[in-house]
Amino acid sequence: MRLGDALSPDDKLKYVRQCLVPGRILHLHCHFTNPPKNKFVVLVSVQSALALFVTNSEISEWLQTRADLRDRQVTIRQQDHTYLNRDSFLNCTEAIRQMEMEEIERQLVKDTSDIKDMITESEREAIIYAVKDCRTLAKKEIQWITETFSAE
Repeated sequence: MRLGDALSPDDKLKYVRQCLVPGRILHLHCHFTNPPKNKFVVLVSVQSALALFVTNSEISEWLQTRADLRDRQVTIRQQDHTYLNRDSFLNCTEAIRQMEMEEIERQLVKDTSDIKDMITESEREAIIYAVKDCRTLAKKEIQWITETFSAE
């Protein structure tokens, strides 16, 4: 039995909302990928705008040939997050804003086991470093993310 199974629908939604904080790793169905699929994501902003960074099992060839973008992939280690099958790479070059909070809540209320742990302190520091002066992020996105992760 999972924790969420014992909660009423209202309590389950309350629990989900309490968990939706920057730095939380989630397992979500991502309609913005091609093809749409389940992915691990890190919630990076909820106040100014909802934004996610997406994990990948490897760094794409396209990113590997662009050192400035390749260096903005943060390693999420399987040894720190045992639900991962292997080390993964958090793409900090694109803040995904194509999901609404209500959609994320709906998915997580349906299966609260998709709420995972928080990023580690070293991952948090690596994200701050990765987004600093990132040419593919808007200045306001860099500001939101940096302020959010620096405040912790």
